[in-house]
Amino acid sequence: MPATRGTIFLNTTSGARAAGDETLVSAAAEAGLEVLRITPGLDVAAAVRDRLANGRMLFVAAGGDGTVNAVMQPLVQHPEAALAVIPAGTYNHFARDLDIPLGWHEALEVALHGKPRTVDTARVNDRFFVNNLSIGLYPDLVRRREEKGRDYPRWKARMYAIYATLRKYRHVTLAIESAHHHELVRTHVFMVSNNSYDLSRLGIEAPRATLEEGRLSVYWLPHLPRLKLMRFVARYLAGRVRETPGFRSFRTARMKVQSSKPLIRVGIDGEVFTLATPLMITTVPQSLSVMVPQ
Repeated sequence: MPATRGTIFLNTTSGARAAGDETLVSAAAEAGLEVLRITPGLDVAAAVRDRLANGRMLFVAAGGDGTVNAVMQPLVQHPEAALAVIPAGTYNHFARDLDIPLGWHEALEVALHGKPRTVDTARVNDRFFVNNLSIGLYPDLVRRREEKGRDYPRWKARMYAIYATLRKYRHVTLAIESAHHHELVRTHVFMVSNNSYDLSRLGIEAPRATLEEGRLSVYWLPHLPRLKLMRFVARYLAGRVRETPGFRSFRTARMKVQSSKPLIRVGIDGEVFTLATPLMITTVPQSLSVMVPQ
């Protein structure tokens, strides 16, 4: 076994508290992992590519879903490289869907001694994602939450974000096109997920039954007044989202999303990006190797 078994990318700002526990750093180093702390100046994708060129094939994302998204970009469709996850974010949707332990000790053990599982990813223009893409209120909510900075109490930042987002209450108009679906939609909530969510489960933790389905799932609501949107959120949190009047969904392998604007703000795996339109979204089946429990 080479002296360096792989690289761990550590996001010390993930979640409600810092993920930079020195015991994790020490344990990773003892296990033969190079530890890189994610800072604003670090080009994560370039760092991964450099190490791939030097024959390193294990890359551990220690952080939330946004950290996973950053680390996995160069690993999609790589025949030998593997991604591992140490969940340290707020929700850790990807780790939960793969049954990866939420404690870092156990997750590190999976990273080093688990088994590889090949799962689907999805792609929007030139960026891959593992969870979902969203347009409308959610990217505004994330952007306004992050305006307060990481030193601001997270619960206060969330309350500020909800207030500011609902006060503006912007909608988007999108032309969506797939092999069997063409429609112009005016909406506050539009999402495309990598495989399907179980919408009968509690909203925040709605899982995906599989990550190897090879399909995108598309969800949206018609334009709603604020009060009706709040009722939708209540149904979503209770796992009764399909009871919402006007709720729409379909599955596809590829689609185009057009807007009258040349640039559009998009939430991708919990982070906000500005992308050029049209958005070309496709599934990329069986394209990412991830370490999971034996």
